[in-house]
Amino acid sequence: MNVNAAILVSTLALVSVPALAAEPQSSMTFSSIPIMDKVGNGQHKLFPYRNEDRMVVVVEDPIVCGQKPVNPKYEIKGNSLVLKYELTKAPAGAAAACTAHSTFDISNVPHRELAVSFSGGTEPFAVATMTRCPNTTPVVDVYDCMVPRK
Repeated sequence: MNVNAAILVSTLALVSVPALAAEPQSSMTFSSIPIMDKVGNGQHKLFPYRNEDRMVVVVEDPIVCGQKPVNPKYEIKGNSLVLKYELTKAPAGAAAACTAHSTFDISNVPHRELAVSFSGGTEPFAVATMTRCPNTTPVVDVYDCMVPRK
């Protein structure tokens, strides 16, 4: 009987270890503002900012006036945070260049180096890396504050 109890306790201990090591579930809030002018040189720009377990990524995305970002998605894969959304169809006859300014606000981001990738539609992914905030003292954790690497 004691041998069976020991086996049961050992099995329960092994089963519970992965549950303790699991990362907390992250979540995202998304917002976007279409700007009725072309901003910058028409390239995608990513500005990732991190404070502890929260990451905010601001994206400048060249779009056709009248398009809107829809179905935003994010995925944390290994050392990458992948952000994506689809764009609505451009209105008939719309040719003017505009810019979508979007914000991905993600909570419970794991404490590890992450490259941030973004694609708004069918174009290739743009990638941004991050570095520790230069004036953060004392540094308790490298992830207390991070900003875009230039």
